[in-house]
Amino acid sequence: MQARDSAMSSHKLLVSVHDSLLRQQAIGALRSAANSVSFDVSDADWVTLLEQVSKTRPNAILFDLAAVPDLGVAMRQLRQAAPWVKAAVLHGSADPNSILVAMRAGVNEFVYPPFEATLAPAIERILHSPDGETAIRERGKVIGFLSAKGGCGATTLACHVACELRNLTGKNVLLADLDLTSGLVGFLMKTPSAYSILDAMKNLSRLDESLWKAMMASYRPNLLVLPAPASSSRWEYPDPKQLRRVLQFARMQHDWLVLDLGRSLNPVAAAVLEELDQLFVVSTLEVVALHGLKTIVHGLFEQGDKVQIVLNRTPKAMYITVQELEKLLGRSLYAALPNDYMGLYQSYSSGNLLDPNSTLAQHFSLLAGKICGAAPRKGKKKFALFG
Repeated sequence: MQARDSAMSSHKLLVSVHDSLLRQQAIGALRSAANSVSFDVSDADWVTLLEQVSKTRPNAILFDLAAVPDLGVAMRQLRQAAPWVKAAVLHGSADPNSILVAMRAGVNEFVYPPFEATLAPAIERILHSPDGETAIRERGKVIGFLSAKGGCGATTLACHVACELRNLTGKNVLLADLDLTSGLVGFLMKTPSAYSILDAMKNLSRLDESLWKAMMASYRPNLLVLPAPASSSRWEYPDPKQLRRVLQFARMQHDWLVLDLGRSLNPVAAAVLEELDQLFVVSTLEVVALHGLKTIVHGLFEQGDKVQIVLNRTPKAMYITVQELEKLLGRSLYAALPNDYMGLYQSYSSGNLLDPNSTLAQHFSLLAGKICGAAPRKGKKKFALFG
C-alpha cells in the first residue's frame, strides 16, 4: 500500500479502485479538491484489503464494483471486520440498477463522473456525517490448548473448558478443532458436521456471518463447534495467512474462541500463535511429555505470559514437587489437574462429557474461571487448582 497526499484533514481515506481509468480520475479529483483528505491507495484483493482496513483503521474506504466479487457479501464482511468504516462506491455511470444494489447493500455514497464535481463532496459527507463514530465491536478472546506430546489431554481440556466458559460467562463460545490429523473434538462433543476450518478458508472471499453460521454445529445455546475435516491430506494443508484471516473474522463473531491445536509445536499452532490471547501447553509427568513441554516452553520464551503450563493427570503422590518442576522449566505452573481416567472413560463411552459434580469437572470449572476471571461453579466440594 503506497502512501499518498497528506492534507489538513485528520481523516483517512483508503482508495481501492481496480479499474485503471477510474482510479486515475478519482485520484486526480481527490488531489485537486479544495478540502482534500489524507488518503492511501491499495491494489490488494478484497480479502487482503479487509485485513489492511483492520490494521490501518481508515475512516472511510472508496472502491469500485470491480474490486469485489459480490457487493452485498463484501459490505457484510466490511461491517463485521471494521464496523466504524464508511464506504463509497465508484462507478463509471449513474446506472439505476447499480445504484439500487449499492444502496441495498448499505453503501454510504455512490459516486459517478464527473468526479471533479461529485467525489470530494461525497467523501466529505461520509467523513463528517453524525453517525461517523460508529462503536467498534469488541474482539473476542482466543485461547488454544496444545499437548506437549500426543495423549496429554489437550482435547479433553479444550472441550470441557469451552463448556465451562459458556456456563460461567453466558457468552457466545466457539470450540474449533485445528488438529487436522486426529480431529477428536467432533467425536467427543457428538457434533458431526460436513464443514471444517478448511471450508471456511476455501470460501474466504465470500465469508460472511450467514455463511459462517451455516458451517457451525450447535452443541447447546451459545456453544458452537467447528470440527476438524473428516479426512485431510498434506495437499490440503492450510495456508497460514488464510488461517489467520479466518480466525480474525471468527473473533468478531464470538466472545470466546477455544482452539484444539493438537500436539507439539506443529505448523498450525505456529501459524495461529500471533492470533492467540493465551496458549495453554498441556503435559503430564511422563518423561517424554516433560521433554516436549520443556522444548515448547523454551522455543516460545519470547511470548512471555501468553504461554501457560497446565499439568494434567497429576498423581496424588508426585515424585517431583511443583517448585522443582517450575525450576526445571523456568516458568510457573498455571494449573495442576488430578487424574480421573476411569471417569473420563465412562463418560466418553456413554457419549457424554464429565458429570459436572465430579472432582475433575470441578477443576475444569476452576481453570475456566481463572481464564475468564469469573467465579467457578458451586459444586459439592471446594477444590483448588493445586490440590
